[in-house]
Amino acid sequence: MKVVGFNGSARKDGNTAKMIEYAFAELEKEGIETELIQLAGQPLRGCTACYKCFANKDRRCVVDNDIANHCIAKMDAADGIIIGSPSYFAAITPEAKALIDRCGMVARANGDMFKRKAGAGVVAVRRGGA
Repeated sequence: MKVVGFNGSARKDGNTAKMIEYAFAELEKEGIETELIQLAGQPLRGCTACYKCFANKDRRCVVDNDIANHCIAKMDAADGIIIGSPSYFAAITPEAKALIDRCGMVARANGDMFKRKAGAGVVAVRRGGA
């Protein structure tokens, strides 16, 4: 069994990554393999709604100049998916949103390819203060 986690923070190895690693530690105690993918510094655009994934049905996004297809393949191969993001102005980061939109559209176009996979979200929230 394998779980892949995506750190949607703009900070590689920051608090969100630490929270995902905390979740991974519990999974690893149960013998579950884990892999962390950092989105920080990686090109990742939002979905263009071209719907070519519905025509092609090849489990890929036609836009192939960023890491989306790599992430889709990792999700497809995993039994579980964790998406982590800090909370920026009461929302997830643009990187995390782009990941969800692109992977979600391809999944939907290909018979809901992530259906029945375990999933979880991890949110890092900053405490108050200046």
